[in-house]
Amino acid sequence: ISVTKLDELLKEQYNNNFPEQAYDEKSELSFEDQRFLEIVNNSVVKRDGHYQICLPFRKLDITLPDNKKIAEQRALSILKRFRKDEAFLSDYRDFVGHILKKGHAEKVPEEELDRNDGRVWYIPHHGVYHKTKKKFRAVFDCAASFQGTSLNSELLQGPDLTNTLLGVILRFRQEPIAVMADIEGMFHQVKVPKEFLDFLRFLWWPNGDISQPLEEFRMTVHLFGAVSSPSCANFALRKTADDNEGKVDPEVLSTIRNNFYVDDCLKSVSDEKQAIMLVHGIGSCSSCSYSRQNVEGRTGACSG
Repeated sequence: ISVTKLDELLKEQYNNNFPEQAYDEKSELSFEDQRFLEIVNNSVVKRDGHYQICLPFRKLDITLPDNKKIAEQRALSILKRFRKDEAFLSDYRDFVGHILKKGHAEKVPEEELDRNDGRVWYIPHHGVYHKTKKKFRAVFDCAASFQGTSLNSELLQGPDLTNTLLGVILRFRQEPIAVMADIEGMFHQVKVPKEFLDFLRFLWWPNGDISQPLEEFRMTVHLFGAVSSPSCANFALRKTADDNEGKVDPEVLSTIRNNFYVDDCLKSVSDEKQAIMLVHGIGSCSSCSYSRQNVEGRTGACSG
């Protein structure tokens, strides 16, 4: 048996044991996943350095019941805790203030408050702390149901576009120099078109002042908690590589496609010069769909 044939047999066996199909292998996709890709491919545009993708609803003419009362009840529930826990209120206020400052959310304009065409949905939210990091996050409950429906039940989840963790780790162990990158707030780097924003309304107090009446806000980005967000964010990441074909080093594009696991990049290279090139290349390339300051890279020696 020739060395070439042996190499082919080994590769075939490896692929059988650790399969990683590309998202464009249509025969492997369900009808819903094909529909998801059709929707995002037809809607994706670049706006101010970020990709913008519509919410991939199952029905284009989607209408939803008025669930504002549910959102009000949930807000009053967390209000009780705010009155007992000043630190919790402070962390919550800082979180909402941050997403407003970053432009990831906005106050609903007064002239749009009374919209009643069924294309409005209020997302309840609550606060949680990371078990080990103790970092606070407000979680938007897109699975909250009203009259038998929820935002998540109306959205297409889309195909799993994430590289397998095993595949990323195995590739990470190939060379002696490690390159690691992180996309901060990955979901929030992908914008939502204006005509879909009112499906992402939420209630909050002006400037976090709980003595004031609740006001209406809305997210402007794909959010943590929506069933479609992981696929939309990974689609945008892969789109970044596709749109930069021929513009940057092919190794950078290969890294974006094959060495990210969700928002974390793990890559190993043979020397520091290549590592530095990759860090700068990923940051530059990612500025097309993610703001450059949100891609942090670092290098070091692999051990073991």
